[in-house]
Amino acid sequence: MTGATGITAEGRGRGGRLPPVDQDEVGDDEATGGIWSPRYARVTIANLTIVAIAAFDGLALVAALPAIADDLGDVALLPWVITAFLATSAVAGITAGPVIDAIGVRRTFRVTGMWFLLSSALAAIAPTMPLLVVARALQGIGGGLVISVALAAVGLAYPSRLRARAFAANSLVWGVMGFGGPVLTAGLLAIADWRMIFVVQLPITALALVAGWSTLPSTRDRPRRVVMDYRGIALLTLLVAASLAAVAQVGVRWWAFGVGAAVAIAAGVTYWAHSGRTDEPLLAREHLMRFPLKRVHITSGLVLVAGLAADNYLPLYMQTTRGRSEVFAAFSVVFLTVGWSTAAFVVSRLLDHWHESDAILAGACLMLPATAVAGTAIALGWPVPVIFAAFFTMGCSIGFVSTSGLTLLQSAADDTEMGRVNAAHQFVRTLSITYGVAVGGAILLLVVDRQVGDVEVVRDVLGGEDVAPSPATLDAIRDGLAWVHVFSGVAAVACIWAATVLWRLVRACRVEAATAPVP
Repeated sequence: MTGATGITAEGRGRGGRLPPVDQDEVGDDEATGGIWSPRYARVTIANLTIVAIAAFDGLALVAALPAIADDLGDVALLPWVITAFLATSAVAGITAGPVIDAIGVRRTFRVTGMWFLLSSALAAIAPTMPLLVVARALQGIGGGLVISVALAAVGLAYPSRLRARAFAANSLVWGVMGFGGPVLTAGLLAIADWRMIFVVQLPITALALVAGWSTLPSTRDRPRRVVMDYRGIALLTLLVAASLAAVAQVGVRWWAFGVGAAVAIAAGVTYWAHSGRTDEPLLAREHLMRFPLKRVHITSGLVLVAGLAADNYLPLYMQTTRGRSEVFAAFSVVFLTVGWSTAAFVVSRLLDHWHESDAILAGACLMLPATAVAGTAIALGWPVPVIFAAFFTMGCSIGFVSTSGLTLLQSAADDTEMGRVNAAHQFVRTLSITYGVAVGGAILLLVVDRQVGDVEVVRDVLGGEDVAPSPATLDAIRDGLAWVHVFSGVAAVACIWAATVLWRLVRACRVEAATAPVP
């Protein structure tokens, strides 16, 4: 078991595998160089540019939502500007796995980069909210594929000793965009309109295409035929769509929630049976259930649910209950992102001495006290810096678990399956983020509805309307966000349990490997 999973020192050693290269390019850098050494610098630039595409899109667009609602109307569809992107990126990300393993990272990136470029242009010219949602769904396909390419490129281009540092650099890009995204958005909205958010993505995407066109690893000199599991795509699409529709109906139409949940469960069960009968399923069971992949998926998914369920609605609380400006509220989401980036950098150094499972457990244990402090501070009206410090710590928890999990996952995967393994993990992560945000919003609206009897004022604020909520509504928003933290705390407890199980299993494998007789 230990040899197959990469748990032993030999299996996860810092020497790792590399794609084929010319012998005259191999030197001391292979053993001692960093991600910016001559051997890896071009791949690093290409990979970070890819990540910048997704980071800018996610962080900048959130700040532009009020302007979009003010221009296009149809505020009821506004959440789908984000949700449609996340939903299609979840399915597209998993679709990228078999494509990457068949034709290689480089060729996959060329196609997906062009797709993202064109879909961004469509979003920029969308004349109505429904058409913008459609464009965002198309853009999500490109976004999901691009992120899967970025994850697989780390596993294929760098030796295992550098993977954590590559992921830390990726997180740093997110952190920089966390500060710069809202600022850039504010500047663009001051001189133009929200469409510039998508226009600016065009040169960024073009830069990524130029940087990665010939520098990303080419793992397939002779590409094989891509075998696409169309029935699997349909079933997973139905699962994602039905489950999102179900969560959106919590506290609104319970019968619709029941129907959506039933359809999602049926789609999931049908896909599971289908994956066992198909030779090359879109999402193979082994890439979900094999040790340690299953434990990595679970811990990473739970920590993302715990952290992001509340963080997405912190600006609403700051703008309403705390009476802060819209700009101040927009920047409140930065603290979790900065904590995530900081922890990713720290853990990239710690993994020179720690095992990944140690860092995952340490990160999981951070989330529970952080959510408890954040929820209590919100419920009791503690000073804002206390809330921001708690969210920073929540971000640190995510950074520890996420970075260590990705490193462990890639050390347990072979080059021939790197695309599918990373795509499976990205699918779990995307669903976790989507469900966490959706459940958090459902809880918030449910509490407001129970206390005030009307949630339209909350939707108006989220849509950028200039409204003045009543004192009762302000109290309800505060209580609703506090209850979201209760949900986050439950997810955090589950994450600690899953991380503890992983740590014990890994420890047992390492002891077994250390005591096994040498052949």
